[in-house]
Amino acid sequence: MKTMDSEEARSALGAVRDTDRRMAKRMRWPLWRHAAYGAVQALLVLAWGLPVAAMAACIVVAFGALWWIIRDDRQRYGMFVSGYSSRAAQPALWLAFAIFLAGLAVVILTGGPNTWSPLVAIVAIAVFIGETLASLWWQKLAQDDLRVSDDAA
Repeated sequence: MKTMDSEEARSALGAVRDTDRRMAKRMRWPLWRHAAYGAVQALLVLAWGLPVAAMAACIVVAFGALWWIIRDDRQRYGMFVSGYSSRAAQPALWLAFAIFLAGLAVVILTGGPNTWSPLVAIVAIAVFIGETLASLWWQKLAQDDLRVSDDAA
């Protein structure tokens, strides 16, 4: 078995840094894409304050929207990057998860299904805003992570 010499290793690391640099440039989604993610999460929270039939419809719409987002990303950008893709961006992922769970908890603890109130709409709007901002933060952290390997060279 042949081992890699230092020049081959340097070349391979250069290729990895070049790929990371290109990925950092490509990993930019427009605001509407981050808002679409926020809307899916808000719709799932909103569903819990609706009657069961409407809840089911909201969940189906949310998962349909998620399928559309994944498909659109793959067609438009050639890839779909989930939140789990970047270790450095995990704080934003955990924040998004906490926002979703907090919104869901508020809706469930203040009534749950069949107990629509203006509070449900307010919580869903807050979840939409929070999830959209968390998605934007995730993108920044993921891009910065890819650039770090470029700066280390």
